[in-house]
Amino acid sequence: MVDARSARTDPFGQSSRVGVLVAADAHPWEAGALEAIAGAGRHLVLVKRCLDLSDLLATAATGSAQVALVSSRLSGLDADAVDRLAGQGVRVVAVVPERPPSARVPEEEVDEHTRLLRTGVSRVLRADAVAAIAESLLDAADADPPSEPLGTQARGKGAITAEAAVGPSGDGPERQGRLVAVWGPTGAPGRTTVAVGIAAEAAARDSHVTLVDADPYGGTAGHHLAVLEEVSGLLAATRLANSGQLDPAALSRVAREVAPRMRLVTGLPRPDRWVEVRNQAFRTVLATARRLDQLVVVDTGFALPGAPRDPYSSAPGRDDMTAAALAEADDVVVVASADPVGLTRLARSLRDLLDVRPDGPGHVVVNRMRPTLGWSERDICYLVGGVSPGASVTFLPDDRAAADRALVSGRSLVESGDSPLRRGIAAVVDQVLREPAVGAVARRRRRRGR
Repeated sequence: MVDARSARTDPFGQSSRVGVLVAADAHPWEAGALEAIAGAGRHLVLVKRCLDLSDLLATAATGSAQVALVSSRLSGLDADAVDRLAGQGVRVVAVVPERPPSARVPEEEVDEHTRLLRTGVSRVLRADAVAAIAESLLDAADADPPSEPLGTQARGKGAITAEAAVGPSGDGPERQGRLVAVWGPTGAPGRTTVAVGIAAEAAARDSHVTLVDADPYGGTAGHHLAVLEEVSGLLAATRLANSGQLDPAALSRVAREVAPRMRLVTGLPRPDRWVEVRNQAFRTVLATARRLDQLVVVDTGFALPGAPRDPYSSAPGRDDMTAAALAEADDVVVVASADPVGLTRLARSLRDLLDVRPDGPGHVVVNRMRPTLGWSERDICYLVGGVSPGASVTFLPDDRAAADRALVSGRSLVESGDSPLRRGIAAVVDQVLREPAVGAVARRRRRRGR
């Protein structure tokens, strides 16, 4: 095998070689592609002709290639596979079947191109445009990693990008809603109540909201809102994302409208099904929800990823969803209990959170605050300020009557009438709906590579 990665490092400024993997799945365009690669001279080098996706992934893990030229019909080619290749520094150029002579691109071909680009493929090339393969491979090798569900731009005849596939928009820049993650350490009571309350209160203030139940240990947002069906909106959405078929319209179909201007993406029906949610697919769900509504509220799990995993392992981690939501969020709301155990866990968790989110949380919600505990709100604010000085602190009263009334009736606190607890949630929303926290916009730009 040729170590193309080292071949690209050239101290004399000469043109470096790009290692190419080919997985044509026995399609007739392979012969022309191999000729184009050979004709590119020292710019491209064929590393291996792979038999299937497993062979492709195994070879990519050796670090010997930068680009994979694959058939769009390759079995198992989805967003998870493309993400695993990207993790090895390999961009993907997909080749679709030759188009019959026509003056216009058929609608089904546009759909296929768009689907592939949504999986993270860098370029989509028609089989009848083999002359452009060399240029497309070089372009793909030089491109930045895809940062959006749709692919990056391309040059070269026959190369299709997201803009070419779906057409230019006349509405200006695509809308990006705010994403708020609600998280709390082990034993933090009321995390889901707070998440549902934030979503419902924001919807009552005329914001369009999507609430995503992303608790990998078994979410209960649906139970809070009397949605008891076994079909998981999260699993349905991630399946669509993994196959490149998720867009805002598709997400709106798998979500349940639980109140005016408020949708719910229900969580896992059983805790053991977390393995079905792939990290890249989940991130695509979050990105698509941003495009769908003005505010996205994510009810996360309680745990954070522990020790670093084997970098060569592609197995998902149970807490990947929580880490992804916290990393992608514009704002994080941390929920904790006001008792001694809860405050100890809060102090530790705020430090642990910095490993996933260096900016720390924007807001801390101290739940079940009551005078019998023996300390004041000022004391707790001092504790939080010592760990996360930039976080606001909101206190929720120990209003179990209002919480029970809402939970038993399957309604949000907004629908259950006025109560001290609802007024406390409204104060949290006052903080959340303000301008983005310092660093949020810059962080999102860093994720997109801008």
